[in-house]
Amino acid sequence: MLQKTGRVFTIALVFCYSVFFTGCGEAEKEYNKAIELMESGQYKDSLVHFVNALEENSEKAEYYIAYGMALNSTGSYKEAIKEFSRAYQDTDNKISRQNNKRLYMGQAVSYYNMGNTKEALEACDKALGFGKEPDIDIRIKNIKAMVNILAGNTDEALGIYNDIIEEDNTQAGTYKARAALYEILGEDTMAVKDYANAIEYDKKCYDAYFAMYNIYKRLGDNEKADGALKVFLGSRPETAEETMQLGRAYYYKEDYKNAKEVLEKAVKDGCSDALYHLGMVHMAEEDYQMAAGRFEEYIKTGRMDKAQDSYNQMAGCYIKLEDFEAASSCIDKGIALNKGISGAGIALYKNRVILYEKTGNYKKAKKAANSYLKKFPGDKDMEKELGFIKTRIKTVQLAGNDKTGQQ
Repeated sequence: MLQKTGRVFTIALVFCYSVFFTGCGEAEKEYNKAIELMESGQYKDSLVHFVNALEENSEKAEYYIAYGMALNSTGSYKEAIKEFSRAYQDTDNKISRQNNKRLYMGQAVSYYNMGNTKEALEACDKALGFGKEPDIDIRIKNIKAMVNILAGNTDEALGIYNDIIEEDNTQAGTYKARAALYEILGEDTMAVKDYANAIEYDKKCYDAYFAMYNIYKRLGDNEKADGALKVFLGSRPETAEETMQLGRAYYYKEDYKNAKEVLEKAVKDGCSDALYHLGMVHMAEEDYQMAAGRFEEYIKTGRMDKAQDSYNQMAGCYIKLEDFEAASSCIDKGIALNKGISGAGIALYKNRVILYEKTGNYKKAKKAANSYLKKFPGDKDMEKELGFIKTRIKTVQLAGNDKTGQQ
């Protein structure tokens, strides 16, 4: 559902494509084209070029690894695991160790997104066992931390983040990830500090600005909240992505007219992600049919960054429109995309509870709420919701008993 200032946790797995090696021989053109498409976010389009490259040269472990990464990016996790397995080399040399490290890192991502924490942790440990590569090892350790969060081992995850930052205190991505964990733990002061550190080392860590805005708004500090958006408001964007970020800032400031104008320009300039944010603006204006259409447009682009979020927001739109069948379909599709930890994933499980309530299926709502609290313990809002659901079940039961007695 629409949420600008609530507690939203976004923990994402991001890979820099420098982990891939250059293609060679007859397959070079197809391989490099595939990598180019991946870098521009066109993951589905890249797949056919990987297949072509492998048909030309089926001996390149690097091709299987990159193909597996692309499959992960399209949500095809089981297929990705198979492709990574084909890259394994049972030899002991530098290239083999590098390839094996990357294939197990890729499998860790696959298993994480499938919700298989045991297998994901094993893959992380195997990857770390193939020699030392500081940059790659940091990425693997970040994945391991996220898997531990999914498994409920927040102390272990926090320890991993602390170790990474102690080793290299310039890691913007790790600061951002640790900040999100601090939010989960309810430690807003520590979260703000880490988001600020992330920005210090990466001025384009845009989500950190908006996360800080959310925290300050939640704490009632409007002055600091506005300060977090100053970097966007009044700026002159030079790229489509920067235009989108300005549109987001207008949205957070509830200036929906300017938000739509700027985001439409970002879409026109080739920024597909702006479609998602346009959907959010339409939701804020309570134009749920238009909002659902924007989210669907985004999903059809094949980009995965906001796909799960889009399904969640579409579900919220259809609940508002009382099209519960469409809402249910969106929830199922969204959850199937990623069973790891994400703000969208958490919201999808919540929307499932709301959907059952809206359709009067209070027993299913109770079961879904209990399942949610088992997965995400300590959510006070859901605890209250479960209490309400239980009272509704009792009310329905009492009404049924009275009717039976009258007969």
